[in-house]
Amino acid sequence: MPPQQDADNNTRSRPRANTTTFTFPSWRRGRPEAAPPVPTILPAPSLSFEALIEALKPPAVPSLSHARSLANLLATQTPLPRPTVLNPVLAALCGKDTPPALQVAGFDIMTAYWENSGTATNLGTADRLSYFSLFLGAYTAWSSEIWEARFRALRALTSSGAEAVGMESQVLDLLMSWIKGAFEGLLSYELVDPAERAERQRSIEALAASVTSIAENVEIVARIPEEQLAAVLQFYADLVERALDLPTNFTTQAALSSNQSTDTRGSPASTPSRPSTHRRHPSSLSIPAMNPPPAPPPPKHPADLMVTVYINHLNSQLKTSAPSHLKLILPLLFRALAFYASPLPRLSITSEAQTSPPLEKKLTDTITSLFGGPFATSCGIILKRHLSPPQNINENVRASIQVSTGAHRSFRNFVRQRLHIRIARAFINRESSVNYGPSGAPGHIDMERDVMERAWPKDDVQGWDADRLGNTICRSVEAWTDLANLNPIDSDELNVGREKILDEVAGILKDVFQELDMRDDDTPMDDEAASAVGETLYRLATYIHSVKNPDGTPFLIPLSQPTSAPTPFLRTLTSLLARDHATYLNPLLSTTLLYVADHLTDADTAKLPTVMFEQHDLSPTSPEWLSNWENIMSTSDLLSQVRPLTRTAAMNALEAVYESMKDMPGYRMPLADLVFQFCGRQVAEEKEDSEGEVMWRILGEEVVLRSVDRQDTEPSGENSVVEEYMTLLTMVAAGTNEDDADDDDTASVYTVETHSPSPLTSTGPSNSPTLSRIQSDYPNKDKDTNLPSVMSLLSSLTTGPSSRSQSLQPHEHEDQSPEVSNAPPTESTTLPRAVGAVIALVGIFSQLAFTPHALTKENLDLAVRIYDTFITLMVKGKSSRARLTILQFMMRTRADRDHRMYFVDAAYDPDGCFSALASLIDRSAGAKEGPREEPIGDSDFLRKARARFPQERDGRRVSRGRGTRVSHSESSRSRSRATRPPLRGMSAHAAKPRDPTWQVPESLPFMVFNADTPSEGLMSYDPVRGEHEHVLQLSDYLTALVKILDQEKNWEILSYVLCQLPVQLANKHLFCGPKCRELLAKLLTTLCTGLINGELASEVDRWPQGLKTRDAQGLAYHTVSVLISYRRCFDGRQQHILVEVLQAGLNGQPSAIKCCLHGLSLAAFELQSSMKKYLTRILEKLSQIMSNPEMAVHILSFLVLVGSLRELHYNFTEGDFKMVFGLALQYLQHYNRPGSSPTTSWALSQHLRLVSYYTIYSWFLAVKLPDRPQHIPYITRQLLLANEGKEEVDEPTEVCFDWLARYTYASADPRPASSLLSEIVMNPTTSAPSEVAVTEKTWIMGNAFITIRTLARLGWIEILSRRPSGYTKFLCRVENVPMVGTGDVDPDMMSVPASLIMERGPAEIEAPATRDASDESVTQAMANENLPEDKVRDIFKAGEVENPPPKPDPFTGYVWSGSAPSQRRKHVALDPSFCALHLSPYPKAGLSPENHMIVDPALLPALFRSLDRMPVIDTHKVGIMYVAPGQTDELQILRNMHGSPAYTRFLEGIGRLIHLRGQVDVYAGGLDPDDDGEYAYAWWDDIGQILFHTATMMPTTDSDLQCVNKKKHIGNDYVRIVWNDSGMPYRFDTLQTQFQFVNIVIEPHSLGAIAAFSNNIHENEYFKVTVQRAPGMIDFTPISEFKLISAENLPPFVRQLSLLADWFASIFRHTEHDTVREEVITNWRSRLQAIQRFREKMPKPDVPEPAEGIFAQEAHRDFTISF
Repeated sequence: MPPQQDADNNTRSRPRANTTTFTFPSWRRGRPEAAPPVPTILPAPSLSFEALIEALKPPAVPSLSHARSLANLLATQTPLPRPTVLNPVLAALCGKDTPPALQVAGFDIMTAYWENSGTATNLGTADRLSYFSLFLGAYTAWSSEIWEARFRALRALTSSGAEAVGMESQVLDLLMSWIKGAFEGLLSYELVDPAERAERQRSIEALAASVTSIAENVEIVARIPEEQLAAVLQFYADLVERALDLPTNFTTQAALSSNQSTDTRGSPASTPSRPSTHRRHPSSLSIPAMNPPPAPPPPKHPADLMVTVYINHLNSQLKTSAPSHLKLILPLLFRALAFYASPLPRLSITSEAQTSPPLEKKLTDTITSLFGGPFATSCGIILKRHLSPPQNINENVRASIQVSTGAHRSFRNFVRQRLHIRIARAFINRESSVNYGPSGAPGHIDMERDVMERAWPKDDVQGWDADRLGNTICRSVEAWTDLANLNPIDSDELNVGREKILDEVAGILKDVFQELDMRDDDTPMDDEAASAVGETLYRLATYIHSVKNPDGTPFLIPLSQPTSAPTPFLRTLTSLLARDHATYLNPLLSTTLLYVADHLTDADTAKLPTVMFEQHDLSPTSPEWLSNWENIMSTSDLLSQVRPLTRTAAMNALEAVYESMKDMPGYRMPLADLVFQFCGRQVAEEKEDSEGEVMWRILGEEVVLRSVDRQDTEPSGENSVVEEYMTLLTMVAAGTNEDDADDDDTASVYTVETHSPSPLTSTGPSNSPTLSRIQSDYPNKDKDTNLPSVMSLLSSLTTGPSSRSQSLQPHEHEDQSPEVSNAPPTESTTLPRAVGAVIALVGIFSQLAFTPHALTKENLDLAVRIYDTFITLMVKGKSSRARLTILQFMMRTRADRDHRMYFVDAAYDPDGCFSALASLIDRSAGAKEGPREEPIGDSDFLRKARARFPQERDGRRVSRGRGTRVSHSESSRSRSRATRPPLRGMSAHAAKPRDPTWQVPESLPFMVFNADTPSEGLMSYDPVRGEHEHVLQLSDYLTALVKILDQEKNWEILSYVLCQLPVQLANKHLFCGPKCRELLAKLLTTLCTGLINGELASEVDRWPQGLKTRDAQGLAYHTVSVLISYRRCFDGRQQHILVEVLQAGLNGQPSAIKCCLHGLSLAAFELQSSMKKYLTRILEKLSQIMSNPEMAVHILSFLVLVGSLRELHYNFTEGDFKMVFGLALQYLQHYNRPGSSPTTSWALSQHLRLVSYYTIYSWFLAVKLPDRPQHIPYITRQLLLANEGKEEVDEPTEVCFDWLARYTYASADPRPASSLLSEIVMNPTTSAPSEVAVTEKTWIMGNAFITIRTLARLGWIEILSRRPSGYTKFLCRVENVPMVGTGDVDPDMMSVPASLIMERGPAEIEAPATRDASDESVTQAMANENLPEDKVRDIFKAGEVENPPPKPDPFTGYVWSGSAPSQRRKHVALDPSFCALHLSPYPKAGLSPENHMIVDPALLPALFRSLDRMPVIDTHKVGIMYVAPGQTDELQILRNMHGSPAYTRFLEGIGRLIHLRGQVDVYAGGLDPDDDGEYAYAWWDDIGQILFHTATMMPTTDSDLQCVNKKKHIGNDYVRIVWNDSGMPYRFDTLQTQFQFVNIVIEPHSLGAIAAFSNNIHENEYFKVTVQRAPGMIDFTPISEFKLISAENLPPFVRQLSLLADWFASIFRHTEHDTVREEVITNWRSRLQAIQRFREKMPKPDVPEPAEGIFAQEAHRDFTISF
């Protein structure tokens, strides 16, 4: 209730009484409405005693000055008159209607009279009562003007209570009424004047002191009834109760109200809320001792005043009070103690650092004295009763809370007293033990007195049963935590008060733990103490379950930062729960934390399993280890998905414990059974996936262990434990309907480190004292066994031995705790249980199949059963993530060359195919969102529209956007899958895309035992029927894959298969047998049908953003490309369909076009019959594609490869060739266009220009000679278009025109070769030495040097034409010069025979194995020396070759020697135009002055030597190395002298074996036969030559064991072909050299080092080819990631590949790794530049002035000018 106001608070103010200004009647009539101004009071004249009496007696109007004069006079008057003289005056002045000032004066007269006369003791009871009646009546209960005068008068009348015989009760009642009146004003918030508040407080203190003095007087107390004395105590208690009901900040609020009232009064428009009261004039205070202080003291809280009054009065009555009064006294003291309770300081040996507030100490001392008194037992019972909540708590919630809080604080004080005693005595024992004298007697102990008093206090609490209160506290905590909010109105107050009570209990535990930490001997608590403390802490922790955040979420305990808890109790409790787990408690601290795990963050609960593991609570060393595991598994949500860190820690601990017990079946099996029961229970109750991957893996391990160690006594069959485990795993792996829904993105509060928000924010220090352990500086000594128990108030807490170690430091709130295992914490998204079951099955399969367990038939039977289960679940499983996990395992299975199954891990994706495909659909790590590839559209250099893809509907737009990845923060899709496709026109949000479940690089959820190790008993194929019993049905696996490709609705599954299948199909040994052949054909049919009809991936229900059906189809082309290597499984129609699908893919996106081009490049070698059928259509598609330089490189590479295969285009028409020329010329037009620049790479643009010209050259040579002139107009026009806007064509175009001029009318070699006719004709017939040529002249005609020489042999001339594209030589005889026969002068005897035998001198073809040194010397002599004339006739007479050349050796092949071998490989045809064109000034027209005769022949020899040294074809050198099984070092590789049979057959096909010694026609690549061997492989055509630096053909000598000579050549090659039989991936930098550009790696498609040197045709029918490029080098090859190609087509394919690679690598090197924009100059262009430079140096001819008329022809007619 609000405090009552004083009775006179509402009276209006009135003027001070003045006898000089008004008469008695007017004073009697009452107060005027408006007080007149107070006039100046004049001093009254001094009157005698009698006159004063007369002036004050009625009916005279009393004067205030007269009354004061009388009071002053009576204080010194002697003798005094009789009391009856003053009675009329006192009656008039002390009446109830008398103004306060006159009343004060009247009571002053009474006080002065009785104190001066001393006759008050002579008054009778009747007289005393008559005077006492003046204090009674309708007076104001308390007034600041009259209270003191009235109180002094009463004290003078009763002689301070001694002379109140007969009216003791009335005096006490009167004083209590005055106290109450003064107290009522203190309760008012409207008490404005601080002076009045101080005056009331002084009044209460004075009045209460008077009451106490009366109650202390034994004589007076004897006359007062006991009920009256109890009523006084109860009166004080009531006032204390009312004061305690006020808030603690009441004084502050009252002051604030006072300020507001003052501000209100200061406003002119405001009305005073409280009338001003009459102030006593200083002249009325006649007694100096009672004068108030000049300045009022600071205001006190009403409770401060009343509690002090109550305690003082109680102390005076304790000895005489009855025990029954304790029921009223103690609860009030408890409540007051709770009201004044302050934070207690830390326990200390010395005096407390903080002094308790005076009132709190006073209350504590009073309570202690009660408990130390004769009624200690009763006090203990009362204390015990008030520890628990009362039944009527809702009647006064606040009072009940305070009483119980004070009771708990009192209990805590007793505990702290005991703890201080123990600490002090332990300290004294330590000090005394270190101060023994030499005799063994204790020395002098200089000890503080305070420590001694603490060790043996004089007021120790004794005599009451404190030992049993330990359980009482525990029950009290349980009662308060279970207390329901019965009254909703007081619910908040109840919760706040309950926390205060629990905070006191938590403080008790905090003190106990502090004393425990201060022990020097680290003695732990015994079992009873640990039980009491542990149980109490456990009960305290249960309160957390009822704490909620303002938003209704559970409160999270901030264990890492206890000071951040919102309330004091929660801070204290948090600090207790954050203690070091090494403290022995029962239940364990970890058990308590597990109980409140719902209110802990994931990071905090994650530490529990780790700590329990470190303390061996989870291992068999603890008797309750299984119970602890069961406790962990049964705790709600502890292992749920919202706690990934906890789940990881628990699983790590479980895994570590299980691993440590694998060899102990007695411990291992119960734990596994517990895990099995938990998993089964979770599955049966359909709870969320909380078992964890480790649990399922343990079940899998247990299946393996029990299968291997199965005993005969164990039941077998369906009822065995293994079967139960397998049944559960299989059932769970199948998944449920709910598993098909995507996982929600559970952003749980448990996964964050921030704690529960609360409006009560902690502002205290960041470090709590309870979180650090005190380190004592004193040595450990024996403890005092006679010390009282520290925990006697909680339980019988004595020290005892403990096996638990306390070596760990106290909890310091580290963010990370030690891990149980090395496994990293998983992400917040956990695996579904179906995935866990699959992981377990994978573990079972791998252990039974890939380890020595595979030697047992039963184990292999189980492995085959699991494999069949995987195949079934791949299609029928309900959990998409479980199916994906199965695919992650199944698609990594491989077979070696012996068809033994293994799981590939280390070299799973060495070529990056899977990663490249994944990046196309944004599944690579770090893939950025952006626009997806567009189908090839309009380009700035190709202007034709592409044809529509067959399955593309009208109006359908091509997919855009590069597949924006779905954010994990988006909510998952609905649990129920739609049963029908969305209606057309529905919003794109109708079906949300699934969250990606896989990406590259992959993190496999399972672990495979003995990965990369072939199985000892599990096969993929049995070549010999019946030899192997356990053969996996790969045909069923292929069937499942076909169903997925045909019917799959989940994009995650389909995309994974499409990305993985090409890599797995590369392992051809995995899919062998007739059934697999049929399924491979079905696989091809499914893919081709789906791609052509557009139905592939059409069943996918929810596409990721930015992806469409076209993207899936783009991935499928890679699988179709790999299926080319399975061509023997397909009939002709299927092969045609395969090529047709690749052709149709040219309409797709750039990635699809690139893949199809690479596939078609491979099909050109492998499927030539189908390619011939579709090649024309393919060229049409390529001519329609709007491409760019990045795509042009693959188009041109395709044309180069196809151009090298004459079988594909021998029946081409003119239009077909024009399409090829057009594709090459289109890029040239783009390159030469003004303002064009390479989009990605300058080196690539240079390479493309070079390849474009090479495409023109190679395909032009493919045209039949009679048809070549038909293409010249088209090519000429297109070349000129490429140079449009220029005055002259550029140099590459000029070279091209010159080259076309050379090969349009002939197929002759670009350089003349030495012949027998030339040797005979060029030698003169005379024996005397003479010049070969008689005369010689040279003309510059266009871009050619034409030299004509007349030879010494009569009638013979030599014509030499040196052009940029080649060097042509004509040797002819002028028939106008007759041939002189025998008998004439200088007869010509050799011309006719030489002409007849010039075609009869072919170079010999011999096998080097059948030749000896003599034969070789003869051959070399014939090749390098001129035949004498006597030998000519013998040669002429010779007929046909008698002995045909032997068959080539299988290892070395043919050895070519002698003249140019190109003349033996082709048919040479000549058109007459060839001669005329080479002797013409083409490309210059007419006989211009520029086409003149060279004047100075001395300049020609140097020019011709330089020009003739320039090659007339491109030259390349490529290294070839063989890597034997197991080799990884470059020295081992270079020392190899031979390779496998397949490698040797490859060498035979890649080139021709040439003899290096004396070789002048073939580019030797810097090889010296003396150092590098006699033979080498080379290849050439009319455009270029390739010399292969073959390491196995170069000798390894004892003087060069480091193979420096080999590395000198191979290390400097830009391109190296590596035949890798090592069984391991070949590292790009294996050969240490600065020229690391391109490696073409050839290796078997299946592993198996044992068969590396076998000659099995099946093993060598296909090989995998990959290209390794230097960093920064763009993809330019038609290989993509890898290609499988047959052994027969491998050499020509790799040869063309090496040619393309050497071009690009040379350009890459020339442009300094594509950093310098510098053009690459070819050999032909170098020759053109040399010719042009010489022309520019020649002086200009003198041209005469043109004449008129006929004489204008003079310059042309005078042929001597030009000839």
